[in-house]
Amino acid sequence: NTIRMPSDVPSGPPLNLRAIPSRDSAILTWDPPAEKDQNGVITGYLIKYQLRSDSSSQMNRTVGAVTELKLDNLMTGMTYSFTVAAINSNGTGSDAAMVMFTTIPDIQNLRVSEV
Repeated sequence: NTIRMPSDVPSGPPLNLRAIPSRDSAILTWDPPAEKDQNGVITGYLIKYQLRSDSSSQMNRTVGAVTELKLDNLMTGMTYSFTVAAINSNGTGSDAAMVMFTTIPDIQNLRVSEV
């Protein structure tokens, strides 16, 4: 007979967070936690992101068991930070280390100063 112990929330964070920014959006990607840290089936991810300069701007998005999310309607030329936590049937694990990215400035709004 096999004894099964109740599982726990993921004990390790998602790995290899990356951001591919454009002018007003960014594609965020990550890898699942190491298999030994999943503590069951990963059913989704909690993504937290915000303007780096404004902690009150934090937004949370929950997705299913995918490892990519496109954020739309971001401000151009601004620096954002994001982190990801894995979710299983027992709850949400710890956040991965914060990653920063800067959206591409809108060159139509840049002014050239005369010399």
